[in-house]
Amino acid sequence: MTLTHHETAEETVRDDTGHELLRFLETLPELDQLRIELIDGKIVMQASAAPFHNRIVARLSAQFLAEEWEVLPEQAMISDISSFEPKADLSVTTAEKIADNRNPLPADRVDLVVEVVSSDRDSDYVKKRMWYAMSEVPFYLLVDPNDGTVELCSHPDPRKLRYRTTDRFQFGDAVELPAPFSFGVDTSQFKLYPPKPPR
Repeated sequence: MTLTHHETAEETVRDDTGHELLRFLETLPELDQLRIELIDGKIVMQASAAPFHNRIVARLSAQFLAEEWEVLPEQAMISDISSFEPKADLSVTTAEKIADNRNPLPADRVDLVVEVVSSDRDSDYVKKRMWYAMSEVPFYLLVDPNDGTVELCSHPDPRKLRYRTTDRFQFGDAVELPAPFSFGVDTSQFKLYPPKPPR
């Protein structure tokens, strides 16, 4: 891809070439250890998550698997909103919805997404929440080990770019998921991030 002097990288990424650039970056072995996403028209690369983050993701994954849901870690998702291609920490769906092995996975095949907040809170609390609502993902489970909170967002309202309902919980609470899940997520083993050492 060659940019003319009138184009910027951000303008180029905002159209379909953003997805093409993402596909290209994913083929580079030098970037294997990075999570690469398209968020609000910008390519975002993040290093591997910390152990407490990964531990929460693993515990959530085990709970959904025990209830016979399909759990896809860091699955690329797309919708009609082309300036995004997030890779949620977990995408929860059914075997039928992924039978054709489509990748990236259309957002309308996902029943619930999980994001565990790391360092970029704006991405999880604002940008991704907006995109999941606009793409009508029914449930968004946001886990924040910075302050020990969990938010369950439901009833997406794509016109208002938000979820109509947000239920808030603390680590240790059971997060009751409505149908089609109908079980409580156990958060008692989730841990707060330790304080950052002084510089």
